[in-house]
Amino acid sequence: MKILVIGASGGMGRLVADRLEKAGADVVRAHRAVGVDAYTGAGLAEAARGVDVIVECANNITQRASKAIDFFGTVAANVSEAARDAGVQRVVCLSIVNAAQPQVNSKMGYYQGKARQEEVYRRELGDRVILFRTTQWFELGATMLDSMSLGPVGVMAHMLSRPLAVADGADLLADVALNGGAAVVEVAGPADLDMLDVAREIARRRGTPRWVLGINFGGKVIRSGALRPDGAFEVTATTFGQWLDQTYPAAVGA
Repeated sequence: MKILVIGASGGMGRLVADRLEKAGADVVRAHRAVGVDAYTGAGLAEAARGVDVIVECANNITQRASKAIDFFGTVAANVSEAARDAGVQRVVCLSIVNAAQPQVNSKMGYYQGKARQEEVYRRELGDRVILFRTTQWFELGATMLDSMSLGPVGVMAHMLSRPLAVADGADLLADVALNGGAAVVEVAGPADLDMLDVAREIARRRGTPRWVLGINFGGKVIRSGALRPDGAFEVTATTFGQWLDQTYPAAVGA
């Protein structure tokens, strides 16, 4: 099986490509550094030629709704066109649990972009697209701390979720790419956690930042659990404690 992974240089895309190759798939790793730009469409048709499945993990971190909607909607349209032209069996799109719900994304521009992405794929590909939605990743705590810290002080939004390890999500996404699945596959971690608590524990293990302040962002529904799946979903195995020990082993017991 030949599989095109778009966004293969990112956190999820790279892991998925690794797992697919380990499973014996012929993987095409697509990202801008190798001349494939899913937003402009450059190199996309060539990359999709002869491919059986496309896994779409393209990303653009922004909270500007207009920018997010434009990026994710354009990528979805371009990938859909390339998939149709190449006769691809299915496209598996990485998305976020409940991001398409208006009550969740009304104050979060990035999630509005993911909503547009899902809308375009469904319109353009119908039952040839699988929406693979995950909850937030444990890694988001570290990413936010790195981008939202000033000296000894960091901030993190109150976000009640069922976060998971990105490696666990990659395992399941690779399986869906290889074997197919339902029109929507939702994946969540083993326990409810506030991402603020996740970030604080990461900071404690790393030793920086010294203080992590909680902020209200995204509206009350984000803080009260609307990011958790409300139907059937796959549960990943790695707990937050296990992930911490694996990610920051030198700090264990400190």
